[in-house]
Amino acid sequence: MIPPPIDRRTLLLGTLGAVALAGCGTDAGSPTAPNNNAKVKLPTYKPFTGGPKPDLPGTPEGVLDGFLKYPADPIKVTGGAPGDGSTVTTFVQTFSPVSPGASSNRYWQELNKALNIDLKISVVPASEYTQKFTAIVAGDELPDLLHVRNPTIDIPAFLNAKCQDLTPLLAEGAVNEYPFLANIQPVFWKQCIHNGAIYGVPVPRAVQGLLMFRRDDLISAKGLNPDPSSFGEFRELCQGLTEPRANRWALTGPDITVNFVLQMLGVPGNWKDDGGKLTNIIELEQYKQALADAAQLFKDGVIHPDSFPGPNANLAATYKQWFTAGSAVLNVDNYTAWPEYYTQNISGPSFKLGGMLPPNHDGSTKAVTWQGNPSFSFTAFKKAPEARIKQLLRICDWLAAPFGSAEYLLTNYGAENVGWQRNADGDPVQTDTGKAEVPGLGVKYIAAPPFVLYTPGQPQATKDGHAYQLKSVPISVGDPTLGMYSPTSSRQNASLNTQLTDARHAVIRGEKPVSSWDETVEQWRQSGGDQIRSEFEQALAQNSQSVGER
Repeated sequence: MIPPPIDRRTLLLGTLGAVALAGCGTDAGSPTAPNNNAKVKLPTYKPFTGGPKPDLPGTPEGVLDGFLKYPADPIKVTGGAPGDGSTVTTFVQTFSPVSPGASSNRYWQELNKALNIDLKISVVPASEYTQKFTAIVAGDELPDLLHVRNPTIDIPAFLNAKCQDLTPLLAEGAVNEYPFLANIQPVFWKQCIHNGAIYGVPVPRAVQGLLMFRRDDLISAKGLNPDPSSFGEFRELCQGLTEPRANRWALTGPDITVNFVLQMLGVPGNWKDDGGKLTNIIELEQYKQALADAAQLFKDGVIHPDSFPGPNANLAATYKQWFTAGSAVLNVDNYTAWPEYYTQNISGPSFKLGGMLPPNHDGSTKAVTWQGNPSFSFTAFKKAPEARIKQLLRICDWLAAPFGSAEYLLTNYGAENVGWQRNADGDPVQTDTGKAEVPGLGVKYIAAPPFVLYTPGQPQATKDGHAYQLKSVPISVGDPTLGMYSPTSSRQNASLNTQLTDARHAVIRGEKPVSSWDETVEQWRQSGGDQIRSEFEQALAQNSQSVGER
């Protein structure tokens, strides 16, 4: 995935964070080495069996369970409030507009009451996450619970210096003290392993990652084909959807366009692994083809004209707004946004969402989809006495209560008749208050249960999302470096991505020829790309060796 540009202040703060941790640096022989991580005993998986059976069962390959209704009488599955009335501080991000503060937020108040704590949440837009996180790292005061999104600057050194090793409390059967953390499968815990230890609680997601959402209601109104079978047909669809006089364009932005075309070309996400030898996708000839295609689409005028923003713009929130308002018809977002788009719908009852599979670019290619990070992020714990750590784990366990429970209902929708109301079928449909207070608080990034497909009051939307995954997951490919750590990447990834983004945009806007990309790639290699490659290759080799020794 291509990240948005990062401004100079973010890079400076990142440098400060790295300097602050210089005394905690690591080398190949330190506990951070991948061979030590591979030997960590993960929490023993113990699935929760007291919940409702899915209407649309998932698959072992990664298709999620789907539910068409919420249980009419959800039961409480925890033993009560996990807190002791103390203050708990946390830092999270949000991809939605930030919610009102605690004094004017009923959802926040109800959550505090249910948890029996005074929850102090520092929440920032996703576009400001790196800047804020690196400032926290450089400072002296950590929150009790810290949302860590990979890749993050010098994360193993930071965790070793300032965060709690949770291994004694979570490894193997110890996790049974927290039954809803035990309900999280082993694959999700791997992102929490650093320095040969468990350093956090995962936020589970799924094999399905980003996808091309489409406004099926707008496509149908134009009588256009929502499922093109080639890049040429995709281009025709985009041209047919674009009406500048009606303030409508086909695509939200240039980078999501490049990524979608890369999938048409069968290019894997991020790195290509050939027997332990890595090639970054920017080095492939197909990348230049994707740039040329995106430049053509920009020349066609089908990409939103305001999608080349200034530094640190909140692209995710802006794109969502354009998409829900109908100013753009196609937008790449995480599969978790499927129910959220219906919740935030401002287009009326005709609103209908779909997912577009990447078509084969032409007769010589076979399209793929890109797998996401199974654990979007994890929550690290500030070092504290064991009794305090256990309380924080109980809070995370409560927040990880599964779909169908009373706790899940409160965490995800708020209090009845405030954040949501039951419709005729008994589903919790969010009120305007709930829409304003719940999504932007970022509680789901503290701890969460395994994800399921469910859209309140929209059973067809759940069916559509499940049907999409049944087609998407079998053709999905992963990033071979997922879960691997590169010190150089953690320090330089932000600046390298900024250089790549600037060069990519210049090509798409027609300011530079596609051939200039070769020079950009060479600069990337010399500025740290080759070193990142080498470190990831070493990590892959060490991980393979450790697995073979088991």
